[in-house]
Amino acid sequence: MTIFPGTDNWRQGMQEVCAAIDETFGELVEVTPAIAPKPNFPTEVLPEKAVTVTAVFTQKAETVIMGKEHHVGGHSLSPLVSTSKPVFQFGYGVLPFPMQQGYRIMRLCSGELFEATDVRPDGVARIVVPVVQLGRQKEQW
Repeated sequence: MTIFPGTDNWRQGMQEVCAAIDETFGELVEVTPAIAPKPNFPTEVLPEKAVTVTAVFTQKAETVIMGKEHHVGGHSLSPLVSTSKPVFQFGYGVLPFPMQQGYRIMRLCSGELFEATDVRPDGVARIVVPVVQLGRQKEQW
């Protein structure tokens, strides 16, 4: 199939690409809507409206410079901390409601719980949701 931007074939092709991404990299997650919090109060979740859908989860590695950066002889003396930026991606139309900041997302494979900090379209066929992790997964020994 030849895909040309601005045509129905292009949109159909992007939907097929989105489905292939979910099929290859996706995992089941539970998305729980929440009521926007009042300032300085936690988000109020609505567990009765939770749904299970397929999403793609990634954690991009990142190095953060702590404090003010100081250079001596071309070397940075500021402490560096390795961290990650967790992100979920959903195909358009996967969720029965619009994703919003404050919604909770649980990875069913591990039980890790996250809260959406932002929601933005990728400009093609997916929704990108940066998140913060809530708590830590209990280590299994």
